[in-house]
Amino acid sequence: MLDLAIASQILWTSFATSSYFVLFALAFALVLKVNKVFNFAQAAIMSVAFYCAYVAVRVLGLNGFFGLIACFAGGIATAIAIEYFGFAKLRTRKASPMFVFIFTLIVSQFVSYVLMLIFGTWPTTIFPTMFWPVSLVGGIAISAWDLPALAAMATVLVLLWAFLRFTRWGQFMIAVADNADLAELYGIKKDRVMLVSMAIAGAICAVGMFLYGTRAQVQPSAATELMLFAVAATIIGGIGNLWGAALAAVVLGLVQNSSILFIPSAWQGFMLYAFLFLAIVLFPRGFHWPERASKLKRKTVTTLPASPSEANGG
Repeated sequence: MLDLAIASQILWTSFATSSYFVLFALAFALVLKVNKVFNFAQAAIMSVAFYCAYVAVRVLGLNGFFGLIACFAGGIATAIAIEYFGFAKLRTRKASPMFVFIFTLIVSQFVSYVLMLIFGTWPTTIFPTMFWPVSLVGGIAISAWDLPALAAMATVLVLLWAFLRFTRWGQFMIAVADNADLAELYGIKKDRVMLVSMAIAGAICAVGMFLYGTRAQVQPSAATELMLFAVAATIIGGIGNLWGAALAAVVLGLVQNSSILFIPSAWQGFMLYAFLFLAIVLFPRGFHWPERASKLKRKTVTTLPASPSEANGG
């Protein structure tokens, strides 16, 4: 018979740990929506962000705040470098999607290999310990990590929504996502917009890896598995649907972590590949929610600049 207290504890822990899954899925979905790229190089961004925080805290002895700043710097810088020296050059040369996809895999594996040479393969964490103080609330153990992690996730979601909804660059990103060529006719420089979207994705990855690195052990190849989870959530949540990807990440995280109630823990990792396999087989073109009019899209059309000079701030 299933113990309600145990089930409640597992569900809460699963919900709390889904915070970083949501962020990884959100970053992946954002680049796919705006840049139209299945960015498997996101694993490289995540790994660099983590090890920057690790060096700041564990090697240099700085506190967690500076570790988070280093995490941001590493994630954003890597994302910008991949866009500027990779995706932008490939677009200029009109590379096929297959070559772009191969490029992302090469970058991911190359960065993983370099980090392995530098830091080795031994798993590590940002802080010396993964154990956090625990409080009992209604019979559920809530660690000091849980609520800040959920608050960080919610803050990122709100900030991204507000950025896309109310800022000029957010509107440019939506316009490029809808039709990049048409947006350029209105004077929006799509290369700049795609660079901004990559930088934002790098920042989101940094938050996610900081949360993950303070909760679980990380090695250079760990980001690949986390990224595959983001891919599954992006497909199931709907291609181009940021909030659908975030919701799917929560659901998948709950299902995967709660599966320990029904299957041996050794099989939990299998759930990820099952999700990914089913997502690809059942939705080979991605899952698409029914089309409906969007106030946000209408707002985007009405706020497109009337001339190239207006788009460039002239």
